Amino acid sequence: MEFLKRSWEEVFGLVVEDGSIALGAIGAVIAAGLIAWLAGDNQDVRNMAGPLLMMVILALVLVNVYVAGKNAARKRMR
Repeated sequence: MEFLKRSWEEVFGLVVEDGSIALGAIGAVIAAGLIAWLAGDNQDVRNMAGPLLMMVILALVLVNVYVAGKNAARKRMR
């Protein structure tokens, strides 16, 4: 039970600090899990869930860095 409590605290901390990337990562994990589950015995489709998860999280990080850079540039111009 302690593990679940600590896991929840970590996820909640991610959402509070940077909600967009945390919610996107949680959504990506759920989507990859659903793809793997719905694929059933089709190993080729199941094997694509991991790379899909990695690409989505990488895209989330890149978008987050881009937005942070734009915000920093905007603040610097003021």
